[in-house]
Amino acid sequence: MKRQIAGVCTLAAVAAVVAFPLAANAADGLAAPTFSQEGGRFTESATVALTAPQGAEIRYTLDGSTPTAKSPIYKKPLVIEETTNLAAVSIKGGVTSPAEIEGYIIKTEEEPQLSFFVMSDVHTSSLDDKNRGIWSSHFDTLASINPDPDLIISNGDQINDNNNNTAPDHQVVKTIFDENIDRLGLDDTPILMSHGNHDVGNADMAKYYGDWFPNASGGYYEKTIDGQTFLVIDTERYSGAQRTWLQGRLAALSAESGALNTPIFVVGHRPTANTVYDGAQASNAALTSDLSGYPQAVYFSGHSHLHLNDERSIWQGAFTAVNDGSMSYTETPHDAYQIYGDALWDEFTIPTAQALYVEVYADRTEIDRINFAAEDERTYTNGAWGYQSGYPFASAGTLAGPTWTVRLDGSTAEEVRANFDYTAAARDAVAPVQQGAPEHIVTNGADVLRVPAATDDEAVYGYDVRVRDAVTGAEALPIRAGAKVLADFQIAPRPSVLEIPLAIRNGRQADAPLLTLTKGTSYIAEVTAVDMYGNRSEKTSVAFVAGEVPDTTRPQVTLVSPASAGPSKSIDIRVDATDEVGLARIVANIYQGGKLVKSTQSAVSGASGSHVATVKLPDGAYTVKYNAQDAAGNISKTSTFDVVVDATAPTVTVKTGGSFTVGDAAGYDKVSFKLNDAGKVDRIALNGVEKDLTNNAWSDLNFVKPGTSGGVKGENTLLVYDVAGNVTTVEFVLR
Repeated sequence: MKRQIAGVCTLAAVAAVVAFPLAANAADGLAAPTFSQEGGRFTESATVALTAPQGAEIRYTLDGSTPTAKSPIYKKPLVIEETTNLAAVSIKGGVTSPAEIEGYIIKTEEEPQLSFFVMSDVHTSSLDDKNRGIWSSHFDTLASINPDPDLIISNGDQINDNNNNTAPDHQVVKTIFDENIDRLGLDDTPILMSHGNHDVGNADMAKYYGDWFPNASGGYYEKTIDGQTFLVIDTERYSGAQRTWLQGRLAALSAESGALNTPIFVVGHRPTANTVYDGAQASNAALTSDLSGYPQAVYFSGHSHLHLNDERSIWQGAFTAVNDGSMSYTETPHDAYQIYGDALWDEFTIPTAQALYVEVYADRTEIDRINFAAEDERTYTNGAWGYQSGYPFASAGTLAGPTWTVRLDGSTAEEVRANFDYTAAARDAVAPVQQGAPEHIVTNGADVLRVPAATDDEAVYGYDVRVRDAVTGAEALPIRAGAKVLADFQIAPRPSVLEIPLAIRNGRQADAPLLTLTKGTSYIAEVTAVDMYGNRSEKTSVAFVAGEVPDTTRPQVTLVSPASAGPSKSIDIRVDATDEVGLARIVANIYQGGKLVKSTQSAVSGASGSHVATVKLPDGAYTVKYNAQDAAGNISKTSTFDVVVDATAPTVTVKTGGSFTVGDAAGYDKVSFKLNDAGKVDRIALNGVEKDLTNNAWSDLNFVKPGTSGGVKGENTLLVYDVAGNVTTVEFVLR
């Protein structure tokens, strides 16, 4: 990715060493749109022009979701003024390209006093090309956001597991960091490390990392970077002298002028109890107590591997606690199944790498959640999961959520805490909203539930999926009580549709039994979306027969009548329909000025059928809208036809005046008529002698007498027709 800060691109500095991936291509060759501006940090705004392959349109989103054909269409360059992800796809001939996504961090013109990255749980152990490639991608992402940070923190668990005597792996970490620091010109950037539960002892840590991990005797130390204090602790041994030291330093720093409104950053591997998401993984209850006296304390922790997409990864109460995420893999609670291949797996690890980017200002601290790798790159080989094979990662630099802003406003501790934004009282209470009912499909003989992704003001965590026997009501899919199907919220961009296999691997091995539904049995699947806080959407459902390919083809309809726009005396409707499986009904509704005035329909069955109706309405212009629905609920395209109704017969009046008419109703020597119809006079017939007229609203029949125009001596009958077929009959006598 390009290196940029304050809206200025500095690509030249890394162009020689960074290979940027081209836009992804679909199997049929349709490329994703290209972006004129790659993601990163910008001042005030970022302007992004999108370019698609010739003949393709572009659809985009600004909420982190995968665009669809219903997403906004791109027309002109986008001006992005708030931190967000921009995702885009090309669409041509009904084919949609892979999605391209970039993250844009938008800041004000104010320069931060300090900027730094906080990562955790590096867990690396290899100097092979693959691992080097992964970490090159990660450091390139870091540089794309800020090519010159004031500090980088690696918050514990640098290696996989020292219990397996892997202490030399620390040299691997040091080498990888050194290589990338040198490559990107970050030699003057301080590195701070904390001790994690997988790391070697403090003394050995210091041997490997030197200044990156000072004060080896206790595993805790203090660093001041550009006037900002960082207190790094060893959460594996938080007691005794270390606890006394932290208490003393917090008290001393808090006694300084203006200290209440100045953050004190405390860095430790394990979370504190009862704070951030899954703080139960803390091992030192005393730490929470010691930090609680200082509302200006901001505590960064890792260890849990829990993802940063969850708003519970920041907590404010007596102080502020923030989860760092993980640079190796993230986890979910053990209450969700993951979608993988042909089944749901009881798996809780996710191939996502995340870290924090922090900027400190005079009145606030802004924390951005950065994805370093957020693709679905899971593999399962020889009974083990593999991750992160697709570097450089297309999702690198995208955002895992909106910016967190920590403000220390107030003249007392109570006032500062009262102004916190991320307290328990402020937590989300808005339920997700489902965007449609699930659909049952059969893919390669397997039953699959296609679920439109629900929306939420924060993020949908998972879907409570229950499959029941349609006859007995018994649970048919053995999903554990309380367990959900993971919503894949951690992928960038998030899927717009989830295809959930209705099968479960009963175990975490590749050869574990596959539990499926019974073919030919009728079931009902119920889906409820659940967000990170447990808020639940309304339930949706679908009935289906396992193994039976559902009917997804729309009926075909043909309008037989009316065949012309009229005018006509009535609307005579005939709509024919066909369906490959079976029809349910045919509908023809009549509107005037957008308002429904008459609805007609017929229930039909079989592969073909007709709907016939005659509708009499006042004179005027109308629109017939018609469609058909099949037994599976598929509805044809709704078509329209405009018609005019004229049910009023022409008016016929005798023209007076000696030159036109001589005589009276008792008998005429000659007589003339004025003919009128708003729908136009079509023709006349006098005693069976017809005459076609020129279809005008006004017409004349002049100087009728015996022997002319069909007139006869005695009784005469005149018929006057309008275009709609309405007729007026006039009887008169000629002498």
